[in-house]
Amino acid sequence: MTERTDTMPMQAAAQPMTRLTLIARLLTALLMIGGLIGAGWIGLQWEPTLLPIRAISIEGEMHGLSREALQQTISKEISGGILTQNLATLRTRVQALPWIEQATARRIWPDRIQITVREHSAIARWNESGLVTEQGVVFRPSDGRLPAGLARLGAADDEQAPEVVTRFLDWGSRLLVLGLIVDGVHRDARGDWSIELLGGTDVLLGTDDIEQRLERLITAYSQIEAIGIPTRLDLRYANGLAVRWLPVGNNTGGPKRIAAN
Repeated sequence: MTERTDTMPMQAAAQPMTRLTLIARLLTALLMIGGLIGAGWIGLQWEPTLLPIRAISIEGEMHGLSREALQQTISKEISGGILTQNLATLRTRVQALPWIEQATARRIWPDRIQITVREHSAIARWNESGLVTEQGVVFRPSDGRLPAGLARLGAADDEQAPEVVTRFLDWGSRLLVLGLIVDGVHRDARGDWSIELLGGTDVLLGTDDIEQRLERLITAYSQIEAIGIPTRLDLRYANGLAVRWLPVGNNTGGPKRIAAN
């Protein structure tokens, strides 16, 4: 019997990469990376020219801050084209303006930036130069202009604003039933509370038991009103209040004390 022998061709042994080939490949990779970096740099330099921002639109109701002033502020922050403009920085800058509560920014292709804003809604003045919202947020318009006709609230520092606003809204609704309009609420550095009614009447509540003292006023006000027009109501007593009336005829207007029932 004749044996058959199959001979398999052997694969050529892998040739080791020469140093020259390795250097050539390395140089090619470096050239490609450099080309990409260069192209990116050129793109960044030319992008504002090729894809400029041609328009800025502002959405949202605005009463305290003018659209012209807001557009000027935004224009100063535009530093790139439609693709490279930093919207986060732009939004932060707009939201830092005194009247702005919230702002968003987005790109509108091909050449417009849209800014949507929501303003603070002031319910009262705060101290001498500020305004305060229903949530107790204090802000101060940069131009110093304050809307007319607002009640005046105040305290030793801005951190007390939420409490002052809460009491202003609560006391205002309770006294309105008596036909009294609260025109101001203040808390001084010692912690004493006071109310100013529309027309100029001062209500002094002191520091302690202010809710019970206000209830005392509400209970006794019909008696007070029957005598005359009060200009000062001092409730800083344990079981009564002192009243100063507007002088009328023989009424001297001096303070008189009314005992609580």
